[in-house]
Amino acid sequence: MVKFSIVTPAYNSSRFIAETIESVISQVGNISIEYIIVDGGSTDGTQEIVQHYQKLLLENSYPIQCDEVLIHWCSENDGGMYDAINKGFKDATGDIYAWINSDDIYLPGAFNTIAMVSTNYPEISWLKGITSYMNENSTIYEVGCCDLYRQDWIKAGLYGTALNFIQQDSVFWRAELWQRSGGVDKKLSLAGDYFLWKSFAKLAPLYSLHAYMSCFRKIPHQKSTDLYAYWREIDESSVLAKSLSSKVRRHLLKNIGALPRLLRSFCYRLIFGRHKHYLVTLENGVIPHLWEGDYSALKAQI
Repeated sequence: MVKFSIVTPAYNSSRFIAETIESVISQVGNISIEYIIVDGGSTDGTQEIVQHYQKLLLENSYPIQCDEVLIHWCSENDGGMYDAINKGFKDATGDIYAWINSDDIYLPGAFNTIAMVSTNYPEISWLKGITSYMNENSTIYEVGCCDLYRQDWIKAGLYGTALNFIQQDSVFWRAELWQRSGGVDKKLSLAGDYFLWKSFAKLAPLYSLHAYMSCFRKIPHQKSTDLYAYWREIDESSVLAKSLSSKVRRHLLKNIGALPRLLRSFCYRLIFGRHKHYLVTLENGVIPHLWEGDYSALKAQI
């Protein structure tokens, strides 16, 4: 049985956090879930929602479909989202870690898929599934695709600046990788995951998983829409990023990232060349299969 430790940082999140909680505690499979919610002192009813679901689980009133689900939570002032995430993982006891923000959701079957992959391939330290996108009405308006990643380019900080983002909501990793990396820098406010991925990539390659894992919710005025502030934080924290001008990054994202999927794939193929990439696919939607090879060969599998 694989045990998951999932952290949600929250602050005045009453509008969507119930959906987030249910997407975690309703996961199916031979798994155990330790769900840790770290609240920054909400005043809008967030705490009451968390307590409600915790009470349902303790009273066996929620129909869980896995071996065990427990909610642990605290509410206190913190230094921001990444400080809350570090607090959550500090006492985590699971085999597999991930965090999900309080307006995003996991898709049904996500944890069971990760458990199968981690059990069959113990050499995989971290992997990223497919992120789709939903609006404030919880309607999925864009289905994501499976991207491939070069380990050296993650270390160099190219993803999230010159190339596509590594969306955090569909990334899972083993507990020991978190411990070895030292966690996320709590002084950051926007780009903590960017630097965490760089730390992870120094220790292990990122495997892509051709399976739908999560939905990222896009709502007006959310912090993640301010790319200039995101890039500025990277520039202020990274010597390498300072050598890559914001103008160049914007140009690449505008002219490659905005292309139709087939053209974008062709451009990435030219950029990536024959460097090794890692991919996990599911045969018949169940049996995981591991692939290693160049970009073109792996793209043919998805």
